[in-house]
Amino acid sequence: MKKRKLRGYVLPTIYLLVLGVMAFGITLLSQNLLENQEMQDDNYNYSMSVFDEKEEETNNNTEEKKEEVVAVKPFTSDKVSVSKEYYNKDETAENQEKALIYYENTYMPNTGILYESDEKFDVVAIMDGTVKEIKTDEILGSVMTIEHSNKLTSIYYTLSDITVKKGDKVTIGQTIAKSGQSKLQTSKKETLLFETYLNGTLINPNNIFQKNINELS
Repeated sequence: MKKRKLRGYVLPTIYLLVLGVMAFGITLLSQNLLENQEMQDDNYNYSMSVFDEKEEETNNNTEEKKEEVVAVKPFTSDKVSVSKEYYNKDETAENQEKALIYYENTYMPNTGILYESDEKFDVVAIMDGTVKEIKTDEILGSVMTIEHSNKLTSIYYTLSDITVKKGDKVTIGQTIAKSGQSKLQTSKKETLLFETYLNGTLINPNNIFQKNINELS
């Protein structure tokens, strides 16, 4: 039998075919890896987007809660009326005159709102806070200072039958005392003089009742 030899170009051709198949396989593998990576990146971006939306929603909810901070009036009885309004330097001369308090032949600008009633009435905390001071004034009787969390301070004068003490935490609408009597000239015997300070500055109490306190400056 005759031995046959492979022609010289056969082996190189086979090698080239094998190399081509391998190269093609590597190319397909690389493409699949890239596509998988892109899908993972898309999923990651989508997930991050969801987290961002949730975080933004949480922040918005927090802001909404802040916007809901309001104060109530320092009493609940419908028999309480205003004796003297807050003295505002920008008001008319007539309104300024109505906001003057008379004591011992002297007229003084009212630094708060003076309430009065024929009957003794409950005095309540206008917001959550902490009782910082309780003292006695010669003219205005018992005085209580309450500090609130938003840099607001409320002061209650002419109190009686106080039910809390210094350091106590109080909640909005909680009864802290009852109205009392003072040496100020009023038409009714039961009174409450009420002041408010924002960031240490005296402000008109009417500016905080049932209003967005966080928008005050």
